[in-house]
Amino acid sequence: MKLLHFLLLLPVAALSQNISVVSAEKMNVVYRGVDNPIKIAVPGAKSFIATATGMRATDEAGKYLIAPGPGLEVKVAIEAIMEDGTTLHEEKVFRIKGFPPLLGSINGDSCYECTFSLSKPELANSTIEVKIPDFLFFDNGFTVLSFDINISDKKIIKVDGNKMNSEAIKEINKLKVGSKIHIDRIRYGNDPTVEYRKVSPIYIDIVERKASER
Repeated sequence: MKLLHFLLLLPVAALSQNISVVSAEKMNVVYRGVDNPIKIAVPGAKSFIATATGMRATDEAGKYLIAPGPGLEVKVAIEAIMEDGTTLHEEKVFRIKGFPPLLGSINGDSCYECTFSLSKPELANSTIEVKIPDFLFFDNGFTVLSFDINISDKKIIKVDGNKMNSEAIKEINKLKVGSKIHIDRIRYGNDPTVEYRKVSPIYIDIVERKASER
């Protein structure tokens, strides 16, 4: 029986910007909530069609992205027309996994159970992200859809996107040095059918920066 080659493309971010190809037999896992790069090759085929729930083709031949939804696995089905005119049907099953604990990140910085010291302008102009520490796959984080900013535990402002809105900036400008802020309920991803992992909050102390520190 002819065998299809299914490959996962794994960015080796710690070493270079090159793409390393990892055999799917050793890493037959896709992660929920993000686009997983898949490479499919059918030796001896004149053409083939690949289909799977949540999978779409890229601009590069043989390369696809899978964004798995609910469930424990996703099946990639192949129908290939071989050089001799015969039709080959194959499928590959990938396990669907969640990510390790997710961290809220502000201006590119994240940590567990720590507090960031930021001035009011730094907080007002900050960017909120979601990170996975020490995880090379998807090292650029996730798209943040919304978050809540808690102003000294007295007022909660819901913000869409990953930047402070005008209401949040107005409240931030009223804060005094020493005020404590935390950002939580950080939502990410783009599939409303997927229950994503909770993201750890971001804790902030408001400080005053000297001109030499700006």
